[in-house]
Amino acid sequence: MPHTLDTALMLLGQEVPLGRVDRELKKLWDSDEGKTRASLMNFAIYTECADDLERNVKLLDQITAEHSCRALLILCQPGSEKATARAWINALCRPYQGKQVVCSEQISFVLESGNAAQVQNIVFAHLDSDLPLVVWWQGDLTSNFEERFYSGIDRLFIDSSQWCKPVAEFAMLDAAFNGETSDFEVHDLSWTRSHYLRSALAGCFQDDVALRELPRANRIEITHAKGHRVAALLLASWVAMRLHCTLNEKAEGIVFAKPSGGTIELALTETAEGCPLQRLALTGPGLCASARRDEQMPFIHTAIGCGAHERAEMLPADVESEADLISSQLSRAHGTSLYFEMVPMLRRLLRR
Repeated sequence: MPHTLDTALMLLGQEVPLGRVDRELKKLWDSDEGKTRASLMNFAIYTECADDLERNVKLLDQITAEHSCRALLILCQPGSEKATARAWINALCRPYQGKQVVCSEQISFVLESGNAAQVQNIVFAHLDSDLPLVVWWQGDLTSNFEERFYSGIDRLFIDSSQWCKPVAEFAMLDAAFNGETSDFEVHDLSWTRSHYLRSALAGCFQDDVALRELPRANRIEITHAKGHRVAALLLASWVAMRLHCTLNEKAEGIVFAKPSGGTIELALTETAEGCPLQRLALTGPGLCASARRDEQMPFIHTAIGCGAHERAEMLPADVESEADLISSQLSRAHGTSLYFEMVPMLRRLLRR
Protein backbone atom coordinates (compact mmCIF):
# COMPACT_ATOMS: atom_id res chain seq x y z
CA MET A 1 0.00 0.00 0.00
CA PRO A 2 1.22 3.56 -0.64
CA HIS A 3 2.67 5.46 2.29
CA THR A 4 -0.15 7.99 2.07
CA LEU A 5 -2.69 5.20 2.62
CA ASP A 6 -0.72 3.81 5.55
CA THR A 7 -0.83 7.27 7.12
CA ALA A 8 -4.61 7.52 6.59
CA LEU A 9 -5.15 4.07 8.11
CA MET A 10 -3.71 5.33 11.39
CA LEU A 11 -6.79 7.60 11.70
CA LEU A 12 -9.27 4.71 11.64
CA GLY A 13 -8.86 3.63 15.25
CA GLN A 14 -8.14 0.09 16.44
CA GLU A 15 -7.57 -2.61 13.83
CA VAL A 16 -9.43 -5.82 14.65
CA PRO A 17 -9.84 -9.23 12.98
CA LEU A 18 -12.90 -9.39 10.74
CA GLY A 19 -14.46 -12.17 12.76
CA ARG A 20 -14.18 -10.20 16.01
CA VAL A 21 -15.62 -6.81 14.99
CA ASP A 22 -18.83 -7.08 17.04
CA ARG A 23 -17.03 -8.59 20.04
CA GLU A 24 -14.39 -5.85 20.04
CA LEU A 25 -17.07 -3.16 19.76
CA LYS A 26 -18.78 -4.58 22.84
CA LYS A 27 -15.47 -4.47 24.70
CA LEU A 28 -15.00 -0.88 23.59
CA TRP A 29 -18.28 0.19 25.20
CA ASP A 30 -17.83 -2.00 28.29
CA SER A 31 -14.51 -0.32 29.00
CA ASP A 32 -16.08 3.13 29.58
CA GLU A 33 -19.45 3.40 31.28
CA GLY A 34 -19.47 7.18 30.83
CA LYS A 35 -20.11 6.80 27.11
CA THR A 36 -23.57 6.16 25.71
CA ARG A 37 -23.91 4.55 22.28
CA ALA A 38 -26.58 6.09 20.04
CA SER A 39 -27.73 5.02 16.59
CA LEU A 40 -30.63 6.08 14.38
CA MET A 41 -29.37 4.54 11.15
CA ASN A 42 -26.50 2.87 9.35
CA PHE A 43 -24.56 5.48 7.39
CA ALA A 44 -21.88 4.29 4.96
CA ILE A 45 -19.40 6.18 2.81
CA TYR A 46 -18.18 4.11 -0.14
CA THR A 47 -15.16 5.07 -2.22
CA GLU A 48 -12.74 3.36 -4.58
CA CYS A 49 -10.16 6.15 -4.24
CA ALA A 50 -7.54 5.63 -1.51
CA ASP A 51 -6.68 9.34 -1.57
CA ASP A 52 -10.16 10.12 -0.20
CA LEU A 53 -9.78 8.05 2.96
CA GLU A 54 -8.39 10.79 5.22
CA ARG A 55 -10.97 13.30 3.96
CA ASN A 56 -13.76 10.79 4.58
CA VAL A 57 -12.67 10.27 8.17
CA LYS A 58 -13.20 14.00 8.72
CA LEU A 59 -16.53 13.97 6.86
CA LEU A 60 -17.83 11.14 9.03
CA ASP A 61 -16.81 13.04 12.14
CA GLN A 62 -18.78 16.10 10.95
CA ILE A 63 -21.88 14.14 9.93
CA THR A 64 -22.07 12.05 13.11
CA ALA A 65 -21.89 15.25 15.15
CA GLU A 66 -25.47 15.88 13.98
CA HIS A 67 -26.71 12.35 13.27
CA SER A 68 -26.01 9.44 15.59
CA CYS A 69 -25.45 6.24 13.62
CA ARG A 70 -23.37 3.18 13.03
CA ALA A 71 -20.87 4.75 10.64
CA LEU A 72 -19.29 2.53 8.00
CA LEU A 73 -16.27 3.73 6.05
CA ILE A 74 -15.58 1.57 3.00
CA LEU A 75 -12.49 1.73 0.79
CA CYS A 76 -12.85 -0.78 -2.04
CA GLN A 77 -9.91 -1.31 -4.41
CA PRO A 78 -11.15 -3.57 -7.23
CA GLY A 79 -7.88 -3.47 -9.16
CA SER A 80 -5.71 -5.00 -6.43
CA GLU A 81 -4.01 -8.30 -7.26
CA LYS A 82 -4.65 -10.09 -3.96
CA ALA A 83 -8.06 -10.25 -2.27
CA THR A 84 -7.71 -9.13 1.35
CA ALA A 85 -10.05 -7.48 3.84
CA ARG A 86 -9.16 -5.50 6.96
CA ALA A 87 -11.32 -3.80 9.61
CA TRP A 88 -10.96 -1.06 12.23
CA ILE A 89 -13.27 0.16 15.00
CA ASN A 90 -13.58 3.55 16.63
CA ALA A 91 -16.01 5.68 18.67
CA LEU A 92 -17.03 9.16 17.49
CA CYS A 93 -18.11 10.95 20.67
CA ARG A 94 -19.74 14.27 21.50
CA PRO A 95 -20.76 15.82 24.84
CA TYR A 96 -24.53 15.97 25.38
CA GLN A 97 -26.04 18.70 27.58
CA GLY A 98 -22.67 19.08 29.28
CA LYS A 99 -22.98 15.79 31.19
CA GLN A 100 -23.23 12.65 29.09
CA VAL A 101 -20.96 11.64 26.24
CA VAL A 102 -22.94 10.29 23.29
CA CYS A 103 -21.07 8.26 20.70
CA SER A 104 -21.54 6.80 17.24
CA GLU A 105 -19.75 3.60 16.30
CA GLN A 106 -17.38 3.72 13.34
CA ILE A 107 -16.35 0.56 11.52
CA SER A 108 -13.90 0.98 8.66
CA PHE A 109 -13.16 -1.58 5.97
CA VAL A 110 -10.42 -1.77 3.36
CA LEU A 111 -11.26 -4.34 0.69
CA GLU A 112 -8.46 -5.06 -1.75
CA SER A 113 -9.67 -6.68 -4.96
CA GLY A 114 -13.11 -5.95 -3.56
CA ASN A 115 -16.40 -6.36 -5.41
CA ALA A 116 -20.10 -5.96 -4.65
CA ALA A 117 -20.29 -9.47 -3.19
CA GLN A 118 -17.55 -8.66 -0.67
CA VAL A 119 -19.28 -5.45 0.30
CA GLN A 120 -22.52 -7.35 0.85
CA ASN A 121 -20.99 -10.31 2.67
CA ILE A 122 -18.36 -8.51 4.75
CA VAL A 123 -19.48 -4.91 5.24
CA PHE A 124 -23.27 -5.18 5.21
CA ALA A 125 -23.02 -8.17 7.54
CA HIS A 126 -22.03 -5.65 10.23
CA LEU A 127 -25.06 -3.37 9.89
CA ASP A 128 -26.98 -2.33 12.99
CA SER A 129 -30.01 -4.55 12.46
CA ASP A 130 -33.50 -3.10 11.90
CA LEU A 131 -32.11 0.37 11.16
CA PRO A 132 -32.21 1.96 7.68
CA LEU A 133 -29.11 1.88 5.50
CA VAL A 134 -27.95 5.16 3.98
CA VAL A 135 -25.02 5.00 1.53
CA TRP A 136 -22.98 7.86 0.13
CA TRP A 137 -21.37 6.53 -3.06
CA GLN A 138 -18.47 8.78 -3.99
CA GLY A 139 -17.09 9.15 -7.50
CA ASP A 140 -18.06 7.33 -10.68
CA LEU A 141 -20.61 4.53 -10.69
CA THR A 142 -18.48 1.47 -11.43
CA SER A 143 -19.21 -2.20 -12.02
CA ASN A 144 -19.52 -2.60 -8.22
CA PHE A 145 -22.75 -0.59 -8.38
CA GLU A 146 -24.93 -3.63 -9.00
CA GLU A 147 -27.90 -5.41 -7.47
CA ARG A 148 -25.99 -7.04 -4.60
CA PHE A 149 -24.82 -3.58 -3.54
CA TYR A 150 -27.94 -1.44 -3.88
CA SER A 151 -30.75 -3.94 -3.19
CA GLY A 152 -30.58 -3.34 0.57
CA ILE A 153 -30.13 0.44 0.50
CA ASP A 154 -32.85 2.77 1.82
CA ARG A 155 -31.29 6.08 0.76
CA LEU A 156 -28.48 6.64 -1.75
CA PHE A 157 -26.36 9.80 -1.95
CA ILE A 158 -24.39 10.52 -5.13
CA ASP A 159 -22.74 13.51 -6.74
CA SER A 160 -23.18 13.39 -10.51
CA SER A 161 -20.81 16.35 -10.92
CA GLN A 162 -17.99 13.86 -10.20
CA TRP A 163 -18.96 11.45 -12.98
CA CYS A 164 -16.62 11.06 -15.96
CA LYS A 165 -19.29 9.50 -18.20
CA PRO A 166 -22.60 10.94 -16.96
CA VAL A 167 -24.69 9.64 -19.89
CA ALA A 168 -23.78 6.02 -19.12
CA GLU A 169 -23.89 6.51 -15.36
CA PHE A 170 -27.35 8.09 -15.36
CA ALA A 171 -28.48 5.08 -17.38
CA MET A 172 -27.04 2.79 -14.66
CA LEU A 173 -28.74 4.81 -11.93
CA ASP A 174 -32.08 4.77 -13.74
CA ALA A 175 -31.90 1.00 -14.26
CA ALA A 176 -31.06 0.44 -10.58
CA PHE A 177 -33.77 2.80 -9.33
CA ASN A 178 -36.42 1.12 -11.44
CA GLY A 179 -35.22 -2.43 -10.76
CA GLU A 180 -37.52 -5.02 -9.22
CA THR A 181 -35.32 -5.59 -6.15
CA SER A 182 -34.51 -1.97 -5.34
CA ASP A 183 -36.53 0.47 -3.29
CA PHE A 184 -34.27 3.39 -2.39
CA GLU A 185 -34.43 7.16 -2.48
CA VAL A 186 -31.77 9.06 -4.41
CA HIS A 187 -30.18 12.32 -3.32
CA ASP A 188 -27.90 13.82 -5.97
CA LEU A 189 -25.75 16.60 -4.49
CA SER A 190 -25.71 18.25 -7.93
CA TRP A 191 -29.48 18.64 -7.58
CA THR A 192 -29.42 19.51 -3.88
CA ARG A 193 -26.99 22.39 -4.49
CA SER A 194 -29.57 24.13 -6.67
CA HIS A 195 -32.39 24.11 -4.10
CA TYR A 196 -32.17 27.69 -2.88
CA LEU A 197 -31.44 29.05 -6.36
CA ARG A 198 -34.56 27.32 -7.69
CA SER A 199 -36.63 28.60 -4.78
CA ALA A 200 -35.29 32.13 -5.28
CA LEU A 201 -36.20 32.23 -8.99
CA ALA A 202 -39.64 30.78 -8.31
CA GLY A 203 -40.14 33.50 -5.70
CA CYS A 204 -39.59 36.16 -8.36
CA PHE A 205 -42.82 35.06 -10.04
CA GLN A 206 -44.97 35.42 -6.95
CA ASP A 207 -45.07 38.98 -8.24
CA ASP A 208 -48.27 39.29 -10.34
CA VAL A 209 -46.64 41.66 -12.84
CA ALA A 210 -43.72 39.29 -13.39
CA LEU A 211 -46.05 36.29 -13.69
CA ARG A 212 -47.99 37.99 -16.51
CA GLU A 213 -44.70 38.54 -18.39
CA LEU A 214 -43.45 34.97 -17.90
CA PRO A 215 -44.78 33.69 -21.28
CA ARG A 216 -42.43 36.22 -22.96
CA ALA A 217 -39.30 34.50 -21.61
CA ASN A 218 -36.99 33.35 -24.40
CA ARG A 219 -33.63 32.77 -22.71
CA ILE A 220 -32.27 30.85 -19.68
CA GLU A 221 -28.88 32.00 -18.43
CA ILE A 222 -26.88 29.90 -15.95
CA THR A 223 -23.41 30.60 -14.59
CA HIS A 224 -21.61 27.68 -12.96
CA ALA A 225 -18.13 26.83 -11.72
CA LYS A 226 -15.85 24.47 -13.61
CA GLY A 227 -16.84 20.86 -13.01
CA HIS A 228 -20.50 21.60 -12.32
CA ARG A 229 -22.01 21.50 -15.81
CA VAL A 230 -24.28 18.60 -14.84
CA ALA A 231 -25.72 20.69 -11.98
CA ALA A 232 -26.33 23.55 -14.44
CA LEU A 233 -28.10 21.22 -16.90
CA LEU A 234 -30.25 19.83 -14.08
CA LEU A 235 -31.21 23.40 -13.24
CA ALA A 236 -32.01 24.12 -16.90
CA SER A 237 -34.11 20.95 -17.04
CA TRP A 238 -36.08 22.13 -14.03
CA VAL A 239 -36.84 25.52 -15.64
CA ALA A 240 -37.85 23.88 -18.94
CA MET A 241 -40.06 21.31 -17.23
CA ARG A 242 -41.77 23.95 -15.04
CA LEU A 243 -42.60 25.88 -18.23
CA HIS A 244 -43.83 22.67 -19.96
CA CYS A 245 -41.17 23.00 -22.66
CA THR A 246 -39.69 20.25 -24.81
CA LEU A 247 -36.19 19.99 -26.26
CA ASN A 248 -35.85 21.09 -29.88
CA GLU A 249 -33.63 18.27 -31.15
CA LYS A 250 -33.00 19.94 -34.53
CA ALA A 251 -31.84 23.33 -33.26
CA GLU A 252 -28.23 24.48 -32.97
CA GLY A 253 -27.11 24.50 -29.35
CA ILE A 254 -29.68 23.87 -26.63
CA VAL A 255 -33.12 25.27 -27.44
CA PHE A 256 -36.47 24.45 -25.82
CA ALA A 257 -39.82 24.69 -27.59
CA LYS A 258 -42.61 26.42 -25.66
CA PRO A 259 -46.08 24.81 -25.76
CA SER A 260 -47.67 28.06 -26.93
CA GLY A 261 -45.11 28.57 -29.71
CA GLY A 262 -41.70 30.23 -29.70
CA THR A 263 -38.49 28.99 -28.13
CA ILE A 264 -36.26 29.42 -25.08
CA GLU A 265 -32.50 29.33 -25.61
CA LEU A 266 -30.10 28.06 -22.95
CA ALA A 267 -26.84 29.95 -22.36
CA LEU A 268 -24.25 28.40 -20.01
CA THR A 269 -21.27 30.33 -18.69
CA GLU A 270 -18.45 28.49 -16.92
CA THR A 271 -16.14 30.22 -14.45
CA ALA A 272 -12.78 28.97 -13.17
CA GLU A 273 -13.81 29.19 -9.52
CA GLY A 274 -16.56 30.31 -7.17
CA CYS A 275 -19.79 28.68 -6.01
CA PRO A 276 -20.89 25.59 -7.96
CA LEU A 277 -24.02 27.43 -9.16
CA GLN A 278 -23.67 31.19 -9.24
CA ARG A 279 -26.51 32.70 -11.28
CA LEU A 280 -29.83 31.68 -12.79
CA ALA A 281 -31.78 34.11 -14.95
CA LEU A 282 -34.89 33.97 -17.11
CA THR A 283 -35.10 36.80 -19.63
CA GLY A 284 -37.23 37.99 -22.54
CA PRO A 285 -38.55 41.21 -24.10
CA GLY A 286 -39.31 43.46 -21.15
CA LEU A 287 -38.52 40.69 -18.63
CA CYS A 288 -35.47 39.90 -16.51
CA ALA A 289 -35.74 37.66 -13.45
CA SER A 290 -32.51 36.55 -11.82
CA ALA A 291 -31.11 34.87 -8.71
CA ARG A 292 -27.41 35.39 -7.98
CA ARG A 293 -25.05 33.99 -5.38
CA ASP A 294 -21.79 35.94 -4.96
CA GLU A 295 -18.69 34.12 -3.79
CA GLN A 296 -18.32 33.89 0.01
CA MET A 297 -21.67 35.60 0.58
CA PRO A 298 -24.36 33.86 2.67
CA PHE A 299 -27.17 35.39 0.60
CA ILE A 300 -28.85 35.04 -2.76
CA HIS A 301 -29.76 38.27 -4.50
CA THR A 302 -32.96 38.16 -6.53
CA ALA A 303 -34.10 40.83 -8.95
CA ILE A 304 -37.16 41.11 -11.16
CA GLY A 305 -37.56 43.76 -13.81
CA CYS A 306 -40.58 44.21 -16.10
CA GLY A 307 -40.31 47.58 -17.77
CA ALA A 308 -40.69 50.22 -15.07
CA HIS A 309 -41.64 47.59 -12.49
CA GLU A 310 -38.61 46.46 -10.46
CA ARG A 311 -38.15 44.54 -7.23
CA ALA A 312 -35.09 43.12 -5.45
CA GLU A 313 -34.61 40.91 -2.39
CA MET A 314 -31.89 39.13 -0.42
CA LEU A 315 -32.60 35.54 0.66
CA PRO A 316 -30.59 32.95 2.66
CA ALA A 317 -28.09 31.06 0.52
CA ASP A 318 -27.66 27.31 0.33
CA VAL A 319 -24.96 25.46 2.23
CA GLU A 320 -21.88 24.49 0.26
CA SER A 321 -19.87 21.83 2.08
CA GLU A 322 -20.57 18.18 1.32
CA ALA A 323 -21.05 17.37 5.00
CA ASP A 324 -23.64 20.15 5.38
CA LEU A 325 -25.48 19.06 2.22
CA ILE A 326 -25.65 15.48 3.46
CA SER A 327 -26.71 16.52 6.98
CA SER A 328 -29.45 18.78 5.65
CA GLN A 329 -30.94 15.91 3.65
CA LEU A 330 -30.65 13.42 6.51
CA SER A 331 -32.77 15.81 8.58
CA ARG A 332 -35.58 15.65 6.03
CA ALA A 333 -37.75 12.89 4.59
CA HIS A 334 -37.45 13.87 0.95
CA GLY A 335 -38.73 11.81 -1.94
CA THR A 336 -37.04 11.54 -5.33
CA SER A 337 -39.98 12.05 -7.68
CA LEU A 338 -39.12 15.62 -8.73
CA TYR A 339 -35.45 14.76 -9.32
CA PHE A 340 -36.33 11.81 -11.54
CA GLU A 341 -38.75 14.00 -13.49
CA MET A 342 -35.67 16.00 -14.54
CA VAL A 343 -33.44 13.04 -15.42
CA PRO A 344 -34.94 12.15 -18.85
CA MET A 345 -34.51 15.75 -20.02
CA LEU A 346 -31.02 15.90 -18.50
CA ARG A 347 -29.93 12.74 -20.33
CA ARG A 348 -30.98 14.30 -23.65
CA LEU A 349 -29.13 17.54 -22.80
CA LEU A 350 -25.94 15.64 -21.98
CA ARG A 351 -25.89 14.30 -25.53
CA ARG A 352 -25.99 17.76 -27.08
